[in-house]
Amino acid sequence: MKNTTIHNKSKDLSLLLDISLQMIEKTDLDSLLRLIMEEATKTMNADRSTLYLIDRERTELVSFFAQTSEIREIRLPLGTGIAGFVACHGTTINIDDAYSNPLFNRETDTITGYRTKSVLCVPMNIHNNEIIGVLQVLNKKNGVFSEYDEWLFKTYANYAATAIENARLHGEHEKMFLSAIKALAAAIDRRDPITSGHSERVANLSVEIGKAIGLSKNELKILKYTAVLHDIEKIGIRDAILLKPDRFTLEEKLEMNKHAQYTEEILKEIYFTGEFRNIPEIAAAHHERPDGTGYPGNLKLDQLDIKSRIIAVADIFDALTACDRPYKKSFSQEEALDILRAEAEQNHLDSSLVNILTERLKSPE
Repeated sequence: MKNTTIHNKSKDLSLLLDISLQMIEKTDLDSLLRLIMEEATKTMNADRSTLYLIDRERTELVSFFAQTSEIREIRLPLGTGIAGFVACHGTTINIDDAYSNPLFNRETDTITGYRTKSVLCVPMNIHNNEIIGVLQVLNKKNGVFSEYDEWLFKTYANYAATAIENARLHGEHEKMFLSAIKALAAAIDRRDPITSGHSERVANLSVEIGKAIGLSKNELKILKYTAVLHDIEKIGIRDAILLKPDRFTLEEKLEMNKHAQYTEEILKEIYFTGEFRNIPEIAAAHHERPDGTGYPGNLKLDQLDIKSRIIAVADIFDALTACDRPYKKSFSQEEALDILRAEAEQNHLDSSLVNILTERLKSPE
């Protein structure tokens, strides 16, 4: 019997390790919560699982539960029900009949239409023994939850807590990064008051186009960051040219055309990790053309990242429709689209992306 127990523990710990590795790879909190609940339900041979995170600012428990393809959220006062007791006291609760236990809060069942029977509820602790939430499995399929289940589930919950904390930190770092580059782009935009807000508008429009063609969440993130930074080269353009209230001479135009090269040089001074490492090259290519007549590298369609082509379309559209400039009046959306279509016909823009932008503007979601 002892050898059997040791074998089972070894097997289950190996399973938990595999699951924890999957958790660590999830940096999106919603996806991580879904994985935690799905695997908790399977691992504990339960009918359903619920995850609660503590919102200390509002002294609430935020309950997440999987329902079909979505995760629903319910907020409860901290201390409510079994989960609230576990969150406040850090103890494990294992009961066979929920409705006979005075701690059980029937309100959640009323809201969800579910009938809770057996419950195993454990705290989620991070490295400093702080409780960040509660994990709960409901209705064991073959009997009730055992002491061994308690040990296994507490171990699982601690792995899950660490993964959640890592995902939160990742999210905070991304927010800091995005706010920093937005501040930088805004500061550069302000060098030319006429084009103020251009980078943010181009980023938003680029993301809309990216969504329409089905880019992944990570690709959309890269696209947004790149679009926000696409005009960072303005920092290297002389005011006499950048702020000139008239059309450029040929010499001045040649200097302005160097800005894409400056973009790459400046952005390469920033340390971009992993998935963001190609941002300098993508940003620098937003003035390239599918026919190879653009700059700075005379790249053709098959050499251009789709994100560069998206930013090119969004950049020109915003430049055409933005407020009046001393050397040109702003165009209406339809007039701007006509210009984009003409550019696409000359193979200066990706025609498929121009068509998508046209459709998006005609029938916005």
